[in-house]
Amino acid sequence: MITAYSLRLRLLLGASLALGLTLMIAGFSLYLLFQRYVEQVASQELQNHFIQLAANISIDAQGKVQSGSVLSDPRFQKPYGGLYWQINEETMQSLRSRSLWDYSLAKSTLPDGTVHIIDGPENSHLFALEKHLIFKVTMDVPCPVDVTIAIDRAEIDHTLDDFGLELAMGLALLFAALLATSLIQTVIGLAPLEALRRGVESIMAGKASKLDGKYPSEVEPLAQELNTLIAARENELTRARFRASNLAHGLKTPLTVMSAVADQMADTGNAKLAQEIRDGAEQMRSLVERELARARMASGQAVQLTPLAPIVARMVKALKHTTDNEALLWHSNVPSDAVFPMEAGDLLELVGNLLDNARKWAKSQIYVKFADDTLTIEDDGPGVPENQTEAIQKRGVRLDEKVAGSGLGLGIVRDLCDTYGLDLKLKRSNLGGLSVSVSRKIKP
Repeated sequence: MITAYSLRLRLLLGASLALGLTLMIAGFSLYLLFQRYVEQVASQELQNHFIQLAANISIDAQGKVQSGSVLSDPRFQKPYGGLYWQINEETMQSLRSRSLWDYSLAKSTLPDGTVHIIDGPENSHLFALEKHLIFKVTMDVPCPVDVTIAIDRAEIDHTLDDFGLELAMGLALLFAALLATSLIQTVIGLAPLEALRRGVESIMAGKASKLDGKYPSEVEPLAQELNTLIAARENELTRARFRASNLAHGLKTPLTVMSAVADQMADTGNAKLAQEIRDGAEQMRSLVERELARARMASGQAVQLTPLAPIVARMVKALKHTTDNEALLWHSNVPSDAVFPMEAGDLLELVGNLLDNARKWAKSQIYVKFADDTLTIEDDGPGVPENQTEAIQKRGVRLDEKVAGSGLGLGIVRDLCDTYGLDLKLKRSNLGGLSVSVSRKIKP
């Protein structure tokens, strides 16, 4: 997926900017070179026409300039045909090509032999070559003559425009081809990072325990560091669970002793003090159970995918023997190949608490199903008002004190869901009671 913060997008934008700038500079340079070439060709054409015209200029006995040449290019004969010549002599009217018709070219003050731009007929601009020649009527009488050959600048401009358009189209196609190549190069170049992302995703989903496979030398150190971090996390989690378990077992005996002492005190007539001791011991036992449950949880994501059907079947079988209502019906629709992204012990705790909660409130039936990666447990009990669904997920909260329990069940379920990044939803069941669903959160 390409987003505003995508590395792929940044590389493509950088490549497109670099390619665009490079091709613009190249195109501008090629256009200037072609313009220079076209102007040189036009200048050479004017030189050739000038030689042909000058070769046919003559001076008669009266000193008048004559030109008996008919230049080969037919544009000289067509009025405003685009090619023009003019011969100026100080003492006589200028001679002009038929293409000039009734228009006279202005004389330039630029140095002799210079190719320059002058005004032409019909508001045109001419690319002109002007030279100064000297003929002799007799050995002692010179006759200066100015000869101008010109071509319409529009013809050069049209050639340049056509070239510029074709050049732009060619460069645009080249840009598209190079950009496509850059896209392919970017996809291939970032493929190891994509493989790394999929590997991390597999670890988060519990499908793998570490990053496997070969990575380029630039990415290999990152993969090794991630594997080291994952191993360190698992070791630390194992040690934390072990310490919490030791703490819980270490406190179990003192708490039992406190309860026994409280019973003895009650027998001797200190019922009030005994009850205070029992309440304190119960609070400590609840706290130990909560922290022990937290210690058994994976810190953040599932480490494996656990088969769900065996755990559901195990818990249903166990709870059937504890319920007082022998007529309670259990319906299970969990595929045999269903898996859930939780560690086995945590999944057993989650399913056990949800089924036990449903057992306490159900009137006649409990329904368990798994579909679309969502585990749903429903009962036909009294249900929970919508404004109290958040409250019952807190530890120690019970809506009905007449029903036995510590109020830790749904609180532990909430902790497990938060730890594993799961979505917990409570709503009215189709059976009339409470429906609890647990599913993986949809990534934004």
